Amino acid sequence: MESSNAFKFCTPSNWFNRRVNIEVLGVGGTGSEVLASLARIDYAIRELGHPGLKVTAWDGDVVERPNIGRQAFYPADLGHNKALVTVQRINYLYGRDWVAMPRMFNIDAERGNWDYDLVITCVDVAQFRADLAKCGNNRYTTCLWMDTGNGESTGQVILGRLGHANENPVKLSSVFDFYPELDGMVDNNTPSCSMEEALANQDLPINRTIANVAMQLIWSLLRHGGLNHQGAYVDIRNGTQTPINIFA
Repeated sequence: MESSNAFKFCTPSNWFNRRVNIEVLGVGGTGSEVLASLARIDYAIRELGHPGLKVTAWDGDVVERPNIGRQAFYPADLGHNKALVTVQRINYLYGRDWVAMPRMFNIDAERGNWDYDLVITCVDVAQFRADLAKCGNNRYTTCLWMDTGNGESTGQVILGRLGHANENPVKLSSVFDFYPELDGMVDNNTPSCSMEEALANQDLPINRTIANVAMQLIWSLLRHGGLNHQGAYVDIRNGTQTPINIFA
């Protein structure tokens, strides 16, 4: 591991001596790719002597035909809950004990259980992200929040704080700090009825591209001990990736 003195944001020290507790909210296009990336990270760091990751995935939706290929699902997954089928596959292939919650994450119901190290939101509901941020702002927690979002061919990953942690001088702004207009935003999330319609809304590589950015950030935290940027904006048609710098 590189010296943490080289980074603007240093990985919390307890991430290195126990399993890191990660919640993945949403197992759709990006979330299914993020879980596959986390499985590879978990295997790699355990081979290096780390205790690994403890992951819980949340999603109440089932796999439908337009999801096949565009998301990390297969024809045999049709009709099965997205969180269950993805986590079961990972547990079988890697011998893990990750948990699937076949329902949507309820902020109010889970309010008293926030002992997470990292929450990754892979949802396309703006108000949910705003409500999560506002709930976090009212509590003291060291939990980090990685938000992923994308449009047709562009997207972003932003790693920030979910609550207040006064002992760390780095503010690490969240997606809600960058985009307060999420509060009250009305989404147009009509489900796609066909592969043609789905690909008209999103280019095929965008979700994996976003997941790769998330994977790089988490890998740097666990392998190198910190970060000098807290995410990135990507545009797959222009072939660009612009880092979001940390301003300490």
